[in-house]
Amino acid sequence: MRLQLAAVLGLAATACGTPATEVRGAFAAAGLPRVDVTMTIPPAHADSDRYLYAALTTLKVLGQWLGPFPDSTIAVTAARTPWWSSPAAMAPELVVARSVSRRYWDRVIDTRALPGWFVGGLAEYCARRAVSAIVDEQYLAVYRSRAEGRYFGGFVPRDLRIQLRVEDEGDPVDEYRARPRAADTRALEAKTLLTLGTLERWVGRPTFDAILTEFARMDGQPSLDDFGRLASRVSGQDLMWFFDETLNRDGVFDYGVSSLTSDAQPDRSYRTTVSVQRLGDGVFSGPGAADDGPFEHGRAIVVLTTFADGESVRDTWNGRSRMKTFEYRSQSPAVSAQVDPDRMLLLDLNRSNNGVTLDRGAARMAATRWAARWMTWMEDALLTCVAFT
Repeated sequence: MRLQLAAVLGLAATACGTPATEVRGAFAAAGLPRVDVTMTIPPAHADSDRYLYAALTTLKVLGQWLGPFPDSTIAVTAARTPWWSSPAAMAPELVVARSVSRRYWDRVIDTRALPGWFVGGLAEYCARRAVSAIVDEQYLAVYRSRAEGRYFGGFVPRDLRIQLRVEDEGDPVDEYRARPRAADTRALEAKTLLTLGTLERWVGRPTFDAILTEFARMDGQPSLDDFGRLASRVSGQDLMWFFDETLNRDGVFDYGVSSLTSDAQPDRSYRTTVSVQRLGDGVFSGPGAADDGPFEHGRAIVVLTTFADGESVRDTWNGRSRMKTFEYRSQSPAVSAQVDPDRMLLLDLNRSNNGVTLDRGAARMAATRWAARWMTWMEDALLTCVAFT
């Protein structure tokens, strides 16, 4: 990609009277048409190259993935971010990628029949893919950014060096975690983001990318049902059960392990019992009709049981009933059990109940690591406070 970063300062006045910054640049990449970019940056945000580079990279990622931006020009006004931010938090890049991604979807398809929160969630997903590309270039990492703690009313930032997963962490996902049934736009955009991430993991990234590519080329005014039918056609499987449970309902997804026992038997074998439960009203079942007596249809939920000799068993469950019990006979005791070990269901509200271990050493290690992380946070906060006394 050839990035022409000819920045030009402008005088776009703001309500407070402080001049904003206007940046212009040109995007050009092999196989993609030129797009002239004009960006207005809020006052007190002097690092204009970061904003412009984010816009150009987003156009490149979306163009090579979904198709070129249909216009020869694009004008974007970047949202305000904390004026002092650690570079690894990628705050400027993310707000720019969101704006460009939203503009992209508003231009490539007619969004009038789609809920605004769905288009917003789609733009959020695409923005995170674009920012991930920037992070890969600058930090040689696969995460979107690093968590940033802010003290003194958000005035002082501190890079916590905690990796944020691109698929299910960071703003606005916290809105959904706090209020999973909320009907406001921000929470629904977060739910859409997690739904798209779950769909990607269910069908695989190549198929998921093909779904979005076809969607970006749809004529008319596509609806949510059209998106579901398109996803089913491109993937070659019935996905309407997926969209019925995720985007068409306000159910809460929460699966967990309720108990794990592994008892020695007289014949020196071990009898292991794993009980898993559905704690929310959302059902992640997989395709298939309703259960026929003891016969289950659907196997979306994976239950992984690991034994002391290193062997493991993966069973499946359709997640419809409130509880399911698995029993095993083995030559060594079980040490752990997990629901959804591959993090397929990103909509799972509480992952802390997804696993149980009988290994006391592992439990103590986890407790020690969390205690050490909390003490480090407290030390950082106190040192920051001391610096201002």
